Amino acid sequence: MNKWRRISALACVCFGVNSLAWSEDAVAASSADERVQQLEERIAASSRRLEELTRLAGADETAQVDKQRIEALKQQIREVLSEQEFRSSLMPSAVTAGYDGGFYIGSSDEKFLLKFNGMTQVRFTHYGTRSDNRYLLPRFERDDRTGFDVARIRLMLTGYAYSKDLTYNITIRADSPDAYDSRIHYAYVNYRFADEFQVRAGVFRLASTRQQVQSDANFQFVDRSMFDAVYGLGIGTGVRFWGKLFDKRLEWFIDVVNSLNSPASRTITPDPAEQDNTPALLARLVWHALGDEPGKDFALDPDLQPHQNPALDFGFHYAFTDDQGDRNGLRIPYPLPRSVGRGGFGLTRSLGLQIHQFGFESAFKWQGFSASGEYVVRVLDPRRAGRRPYTPLWLLTGEDSTVAQHGAYVQAGYFLPIPGLENKLEVAARIGGISTLAEGHEGSWEYTGCVNYYIHGNNVKLNFEVTKIQEAPISSAQNGLANVNDDALEFRVQMQVAF
Repeated sequence: MNKWRRISALACVCFGVNSLAWSEDAVAASSADERVQQLEERIAASSRRLEELTRLAGADETAQVDKQRIEALKQQIREVLSEQEFRSSLMPSAVTAGYDGGFYIGSSDEKFLLKFNGMTQVRFTHYGTRSDNRYLLPRFERDDRTGFDVARIRLMLTGYAYSKDLTYNITIRADSPDAYDSRIHYAYVNYRFADEFQVRAGVFRLASTRQQVQSDANFQFVDRSMFDAVYGLGIGTGVRFWGKLFDKRLEWFIDVVNSLNSPASRTITPDPAEQDNTPALLARLVWHALGDEPGKDFALDPDLQPHQNPALDFGFHYAFTDDQGDRNGLRIPYPLPRSVGRGGFGLTRSLGLQIHQFGFESAFKWQGFSASGEYVVRVLDPRRAGRRPYTPLWLLTGEDSTVAQHGAYVQAGYFLPIPGLENKLEVAARIGGISTLAEGHEGSWEYTGCVNYYIHGNNVKLNFEVTKIQEAPISSAQNGLANVNDDALEFRVQMQVAF
């Protein structure tokens, strides 16, 4: 019995050991299967990643090839379109039209442009003068003047031809001082070789005083001052060399023209005395010391679009002429001899005079405030004193040596910070003086106050102006000076409309 129990126990032990071994083998087999499965999954994931990378690499290579093909195609198109004959047949030029700073007509290939602009200035003037002016002949009196004028009528045709570098300007005027007769105001072409060097030829405003080179539509006052009536050199016919240097900070101008203030001068005429053979020469430099837009900051006299940063200009001009017989030339004021008992000013021509004129100028703008000023010295040398044809100045004054005249003005304006009237309402003032001889034998003063209302920017505006003139040295209808030696109080109201 005990024997069988031992055998049974031994059998149980052996069975248990075998069962345990079998169990361990099963667990080991199960772990191996899991590891194999994990490896297979990793291999599958790596295969998928490899396939994705291969696909992306192929796509990138295809995109690069496509990009190269596109660039090559673009280059071929450029070469084809660069041929004028093919381009004209493929894309015939069309006409475009519209308004952009003026009404325009242009070609779609941007080779031609014609722009139309216009301006009119309607002016009311009351000119009250002393009827007992001490410089008038005995028992001679002058009456006041009151009335309306269309001071300026302008039609401007501008644009370019064949290239944007070849521009032109044809301006026709019909002003009240010309009795509304239509005539050429400007007529010139300008070719731009580079910003630094350009050439202009035709009839244009000469590079003289700051007020002269300012556009007729962009004044701060009703018109130019008495100072400019004497020292402004007007419009001439000839050629100009000019340009912009140092990032457009420095502008330079050199004018070679037939004569000063004589746009209608001609070379071939029945009368050779209409124009002499000596050209007039002018030079002007403007340094735009401060400002965000050099050359554009002072396109207008007022600071209509307030400058957040200060703008500052300095300028200089020089003019020379040797008038040996120009038909018009300059009008020169001179002091009447005290021996005639009246004093005052007289006017004569520049015939027989060699003239040198030097001018200095400056202008400033900042946050609605604007100011400018000029000083000019004019040296007169009567070259034909005592020689025929006699110099009129010598005949009238007996002066046979070099004399100097000088003058200056300052003006300033400010836009009132009134709510609802920002950049609309401006007040301005100007004072100027003229001396016909540096020794100070005679002098003249001008005082002006002005209120301006800008209805639609500078294009539509109203000017209200009062001017006090003491002993006018010159007459000028445009500048509001009726007669030499007038002491006058003048009221002017002007409406300007431009497009």
